[in-house]
Order: sequence, then structure tokens, then C-alpha cells
Amino acid sequence: MSNRAEAALKLEEGYRKILEAIDLMGYPVKTDDNFAETSGRAARAMSELIKPTCEINEEIDLMLSRTFPARYDEMVISKYNISFGMCPHHLLPVIYRISVAYLPGSRVLGISKLSRLVQLLARRPVLQEDLTHELAQILFERLETRGSAAYIEGLHLCMAARGIEAHEARVVTSGVRGVFRDSPATRQEFLDLVTAAPLNLL
Repeated sequence: MSNRAEAALKLEEGYRKILEAIDLMGYPVKTDDNFAETSGRAARAMSELIKPTCEINEEIDLMLSRTFPARYDEMVISKYNISFGMCPHHLLPVIYRISVAYLPGSRVLGISKLSRLVQLLARRPVLQEDLTHELAQILFERLETRGSAAYIEGLHLCMAARGIEAHEARVVTSGVRGVFRDSPATRQEFLDLVTAAPLNLL
């Protein structure tokens, strides 16, 4: 049995236990048809929210092997990428708005690959701070750029839907490497561009 198949079975078993607990709290899990097959659906949903690490690494390796010669040496930015992740502390979803940038060295990524990289790395139970660091690091070291940056705003449901119920709060993190770290002007240009109000193109 593959790791993915075994994980799916364990997730479904776990959700059956959760449903038993919800039933004990007074909800009619055993008699309400709305809960029929919920354990399987919930397990599949969790499997979609958390992508296996080996699949993420393989796709990133393939992505970085298919680059183009750089004929442009100014800042490349992909901003407002909406991505979904998972808080490792509470296993509740996080909705991210992620912007990344780099100053090309000898090669560039296809523009869609920046969005794909963001989505891939977000699909893990990972701290937002660590996600920010990894995005900046990959674009700097593995793409061999002159500098990279990541800026993330996160709506954490562990804060918004429970606990302090901070519905409007966003957690903001940023990471910079190379020229973005060494040059305050370059870093400020990035921050100004990614925090500006979005244009309504439609």
C-alpha cells in the first residue's frame, strides 16, 4: 500500500472518531443523513488541502529545470496569489494572499510557474513564517537570482473562527534575499508595488 493510500485510510478512520465525539456533544450524527459518508468526504478534503511533500518537491524540481534565458534584468513580481494552507498548531485552514518577486540572474521562470510555486508550498501544514522564508530562499538560491522577496498576508481560521475570533486580523510576513536585503530602495519598491491597491481590470 502506498503512503498516500495509507494516509487516506487513517484520515477516514480519524474522522469517524471525530464524528463519534460530535455525536456525544448532542448532534444527531448517527441518525442524520447529512452525516452519511462525511468521514470519507472529510478525508478527501484534507488530502486536497495537504499535498504530499514528495509530490511538491518533484514538481518544484521539474519546474526549475524548465527555465528560459533571461533577457530582462528588472524586477519580476507575481502578486495577489490567493492560496490555501493549513495551520500546524490547530489543523485549521489559512487563506493566504501571497506576492513574490525576484531580480533575474541568467534565467527566468515562466510567469505561471511563480503562481504554481506559491500554491505548491502553501499546501502544507506549515507556519506562515516558514512558508515566507522558503519562498524567498527557493527563488534566490535555486533559481540563482540576484535577489528575491516574498510578502504574505494570512487569514488564519484558528484566530478568526475560534479563540479570540479576530475576524479582521491578518498576519503579515515578509522575507528578502540578495539585493532586496542589501538595497533599502529595492526592498521599498517591492513593498510599494505589492501593497498598492489592486487595479480593477474587468
